[in-house]
Amino acid sequence: MKVSPVSSKKFDQSLHLQPHSSRNLSLALFILHGMALVVAANLTVPGWLSIVLSLAVLANFYTTFTVHVMGWGKYALLNMVWSDDGDWTLINGEGHELKANLLPNSYVHTYLVVLNFHIQEGGRRTAILLRDSLDSKTYRDLLVRMRLEAG
Repeated sequence: MKVSPVSSKKFDQSLHLQPHSSRNLSLALFILHGMALVVAANLTVPGWLSIVLSLAVLANFYTTFTVHVMGWGKYALLNMVWSDDGDWTLINGEGHELKANLLPNSYVHTYLVVLNFHIQEGGRRTAILLRDSLDSKTYRDLLVRMRLEAG
């Protein structure tokens, strides 16, 4: 579902998102990167190329895991506030406050929400939220509001 970055709808209150580590995301990352390592090891390519591909998979796993599961670093989003007028304020893993706009290529599904942001000072950030990333009421409120915004 595509999400409209600008909406005429106003909401009564801000939505505060404070995601925590997701077991489901951790498991998915382990499985997907593990499968990629198995493929890299079984390719019919020179050994050095297989090692390079394996290192690239491991580097991607480390980066993705530390940012989206552990919440470390400047690309991690530890706190997100969607104000009642539609503006977003993000707190990153280093404690810096960022003003952002939600991009229309964000993804909403019952079990997965991917929020893509354009930072006003420059750059982009992404938040990957599974059902176990937030308490059930907050996750449900996020789904409802995202679907209303998309409509």
